Amino acid sequence: MVLTAVLPRSTEAVLFADLLGKELFRSLRLKGGYSYTATADYTTRDGECATLTAFADALPQKQDAVAGGIVDVLAALRAGRISQADLDSVRATALAQFDLPDVAAAMLPAHALDLLMGRCAPTEKELRIEIEAVTTGDLRRVAEEVWADALVQVPRRDLDWAGLALAPQGSAELLEGRRFPMRGDGLVSLVVAREGISLAGTDGPVTIRYEDCVLMRVFPDGGRALVGDDGFSLAVEPTLFRITEADLGPLDAGVPAAAVVRMPPRAPEQIPRPAGKRAELSSLAPHIGLWVAFSVALALYALFILRVELQGHGPAGADWTLVGGIGAVAAVIGGVTLRALLSIRAVRRRG
Repeated sequence: MVLTAVLPRSTEAVLFADLLGKELFRSLRLKGGYSYTATADYTTRDGECATLTAFADALPQKQDAVAGGIVDVLAALRAGRISQADLDSVRATALAQFDLPDVAAAMLPAHALDLLMGRCAPTEKELRIEIEAVTTGDLRRVAEEVWADALVQVPRRDLDWAGLALAPQGSAELLEGRRFPMRGDGLVSLVVAREGISLAGTDGPVTIRYEDCVLMRVFPDGGRALVGDDGFSLAVEPTLFRITEADLGPLDAGVPAAAVVRMPPRAPEQIPRPAGKRAELSSLAPHIGLWVAFSVALALYALFILRVELQGHGPAGADWTLVGGIGAVAAVIGGVTLRALLSIRAVRRRG
């Protein structure tokens, strides 16, 4: 189970990540025995924001307990059940970094990163003051911020009972425009419209309006990869769809220039290719096995009917229409089965 949240960069958030990791380990590993790895991490995102990540593993039979455990730990922290001793513990850990040899040299990478992000790097003295000033109330406020922005990934279950709604699995709209089917799969197609582009498939649409596109990577081979401001992404690959460079005119004209990034050439193996005959036949292998079994059973049934007719009525009294009909159906099914098996054999020989 993984929980992520985007927060403003702050010393309080750094200490909260340490506190959350300790509480998850204490609750899920030491007390409950539900998880082997339970921790939290704070990672710089840009000059203003950071990402807090909490995660825990579990065996299938303990996944519900882990999901509930993480929610309960956060609920306790949001309710302010944070002891001064716990705060002092994470504070001491944070202050201990300044006691390391050559601490100034060790802080250089973080300072360089801040400068590259346009942020004024704090001095050691300023960091010490900020760490000393953090209170349990500050940590409770960060816990509320985490919960308000939380995106939780759980294995095959929901968290409706915790007040968390299912994140969108697709876009709410499918644009109307020119359709370009996927090679080898007529159920999937790209829709290029005047205002945006959609991917239409069996799992629901994914739509990115040009004005909402925050990134479009353009490759020399004609491929394009778009990301919308809602987090959905969409790949336009001429190798996969029956679409030409000219057909992508509305796309190139509609996406804001600031969102376009020209990429270097991709290696041949990085360019997606349609599934070949070998992959298609491999996916059909289980169905072909059932078909072969059905064909054998039908052939045996036809022989059984013929035997019964001959034994019961003799050659002159047998119902040859029934026998011939079953035999014809068996012959057709057998022919289709033989054709499929020969096709698989030919593909395997070609490697």
